[in-house]
Amino acid sequence: MYCKSSHRRFGFSLIEILVVIGIISILLGFLLPALERAREQANTLRCAANLNQIGVALLIYSNENHGQYPRTIYDSSAPLCAGTNPAAADPFLPCGPQANDETAPFFLLIRVEHLPVKVFADPYTDEFESVPDPASDPSSRSNFTDYTKNLAYSYANPYPSKSATDAGYKLMNKINSAFAIAADLNPGTGVGKNSRNHEGRGQNVLFADDHVDWETKTNCGINGDDIYTNKSGAVQASPIDANDSVLLPVD
Repeated sequence: MYCKSSHRRFGFSLIEILVVIGIISILLGFLLPALERAREQANTLRCAANLNQIGVALLIYSNENHGQYPRTIYDSSAPLCAGTNPAAADPFLPCGPQANDETAPFFLLIRVEHLPVKVFADPYTDEFESVPDPASDPSSRSNFTDYTKNLAYSYANPYPSKSATDAGYKLMNKINSAFAIAADLNPGTGVGKNSRNHEGRGQNVLFADDHVDWETKTNCGINGDDIYTNKSGAVQASPIDANDSVLLPVD
């Protein structure tokens, strides 16, 4: 009997492969932007959660210190500085952080209220000091070893000029509820410039009533105050009056 041989076809033709690649490319075109939006939303929420924790710690600290928010050595005639003398054992002695150190008040929350270092880190990265080097106990330290790696937020300037205090500026827990206490790191680029933490899209802002809002503009303080500059448009500067929020340090 004559048996007709069968010829089975294996693999795919070039056209079929190109069609599959085209379909995958179209699907990726839809999926990747959605994944990026989901990633950004997750990081924004993580950032807001960090600021919420900072807000709770600020409130507890103020309740323990006669309504005062944290600050270290203050000298109205001295310039502002940041990240000084991290290994100092006591933040309030002359050998501690220099007068008017902008980052030391945040570290007080780690030292006194036991906030983890990662709460202050950039929500887009896991690269931070998991332990405040060189000591594992923050109670023996006074500042961040390298705040440029560990601090992704800015805090209302607790070191006002004498003219600002004469105009009523006091960083206490009884200030106007619309006052911006902290936010994503000040970009240092002047009026109307959003933080770089979220690629310039906006910033999470912690207000004096302890709520956090996502703001797409920087003029979200009292009466449209720009939270990253004083009312004269200066960045690394003292506030001017009681309603003038200037968040420091700068990026």
